[in-house]
Amino acid sequence: MSSWSARVLAQVVPPMDPSRGRQWIPNYEQIIAALNGLTLAGMLFAAGVVVIGGATWALATNRAHPQGVTWGRFMVIGGFVGAVVMGAASAIVNAGFRLGS
Repeated sequence: MSSWSARVLAQVVPPMDPSRGRQWIPNYEQIIAALNGLTLAGMLFAAGVVVIGGATWALATNRAHPQGVTWGRFMVIGGFVGAVVMGAASAIVNAGFRLGS
């Protein structure tokens, strides 16, 4: 791209600051509310997976069922990992944005 076209694009396209989303994203509050609801649903699902996985693990251990123990263990670990990733999502996105800018 030539320097002339870069100057023209710089004049046509204003710089966007993600922290000012209310100004340039339509329905910003509704989108944020929907994302917060999805995060809550994901956290509740992860908590449910941990509880069900723990119950599966305990019952399978009591019944000497090795495959059930493995399923329960993977469910507990997966629920914890999912909760950590969802909880840290905003920090991950912000760190990635800072690295890219």
